[in-house]
Amino acid sequence: MKVYCVAYLGFDSEAALYLESSLERAGLKFTSATPDIQGIRKVAEAKPDIIIWDTGGASGADVNIPVEEFRKAGLENQPVIALVEGGDSEGAIQSLASGAVDFMYKPLKEEPLPRIIAALNTGQKQNRARWYARVIDQTNDQIKAILAAMEDPAYIVSPQFQILHMNRAAEEIFGEGLRGGTCHHVFYDRTEPCEICAKTKGPARWRAVLKNGKSYRFVSAITRNSKGEIEKLVVGTDITPDEEVKKIHRTFISNVSHDLRTPLAAIDQYVSIMLDGLGGEISEQQKEYLGVIKRSSFRLHNLIENLIDANNILSGHLKLTTEVTNVKDIVEIILPRIKAQAENSGLSFQVTIPDDLPNVYADKARIAQVVANLAGNAIKFTEQGMIQLRAGFMPRDEGRIIVSVEDTGIGIPKEDLANIFELFYRVEKDKVYVEEGAGLGLSISREIVRAHGGTLWVESMEGMGSAFHFTLPVHKGDAVIR
Repeated sequence: MKVYCVAYLGFDSEAALYLESSLERAGLKFTSATPDIQGIRKVAEAKPDIIIWDTGGASGADVNIPVEEFRKAGLENQPVIALVEGGDSEGAIQSLASGAVDFMYKPLKEEPLPRIIAALNTGQKQNRARWYARVIDQTNDQIKAILAAMEDPAYIVSPQFQILHMNRAAEEIFGEGLRGGTCHHVFYDRTEPCEICAKTKGPARWRAVLKNGKSYRFVSAITRNSKGEIEKLVVGTDITPDEEVKKIHRTFISNVSHDLRTPLAAIDQYVSIMLDGLGGEISEQQKEYLGVIKRSSFRLHNLIENLIDANNILSGHLKLTTEVTNVKDIVEIILPRIKAQAENSGLSFQVTIPDDLPNVYADKARIAQVVANLAGNAIKFTEQGMIQLRAGFMPRDEGRIIVSVEDTGIGIPKEDLANIFELFYRVEKDKVYVEEGAGLGLSISREIVRAHGGTLWVESMEGMGSAFHFTLPVHKGDAVIR
């Protein structure tokens, strides 16, 4: 058990004797010395835990704590109690202002131990606070060193949006000497804070076009300085090239889908006329050829619709027509078609959807499109075995419905799992291309699910099969507690 040491610095022998007898009875060590440089050094050798400074000193006039002398002697972390002449309230206040944690009046009449214990506790809290402050300062220095080495612009702002620090990359974009200015004025030429900054108190993500005309993606995090004050660290990434590519994508998709629709409609119309015999009698072989044209036209029609959906996703214009419905009714929309697809491929198709699942608030056609995409992919990439379509209830976030499509197919290579939901992404392995595709279905499906407030993800092992899952929030009127 630690035995605390108390040091007295002063000329009052009566006060020193009183303290020594009281503290030694309580099991504390005691040492004393004169309140000069030599005395301070002597006391420092005893490594005291607390110092009692007699403010009377040699002249009785100076009540300030000699903090600098203590520091030089190595007494930096010890709390100090000032010993003040009785009735000298002004001196007591002055001693506190100069660094003491407490004071006692002379002549000493009360038991000093409670005040000393309280001062020790205060000192320990102050030491912890100083340690935390050092850690924070060191962390902030490390953060600034990291920011200085970054090629992306980064800055730190106060809760009042004042720029406290900018790295070199940010200064190269906006100029030097901008600390103290507000970020919305420096970066955007705005007089008011950006909406997302004004409304968001915690970490945030956003995109913005700066006054230099470039597009940036920003990520912010909350930090604290050594004083405990909140600051916000923001790092930006130049996404101008990405935005330009997306613009090219949008323009290309819009033009191609528009230009393909008109001739495709004519092809469909005339193929139907010929198959119906309205253009004259045709042979069985000709019917077979026309059937190939019609099926290819149908695939091209689906591709165009996917391109239009992809364009809406890139433009942020994906529209939903939502209603209260249930997963079973949604699946019934496309179930006959995907069952027929599975049977034609020689696969077993199983559906497990409980009757008592809560309702969801969803666009039936869009969610049916997601299920059809996932089931179609499962059938396409499964040579033998089975496809399972299941739905269930997850009691989290006020309740969610989970829908799963599982197969026993070829699976997805591990290195491709992170990319399969990207627009136009296709796995670069010949064995995967059972049919041609544009790499749109999964990306569109994920965006549809996200627009409903849900999540779409995949689990897969190459050669073993895949399982795609997506969730939808339960309609609030049907929330279930299980």
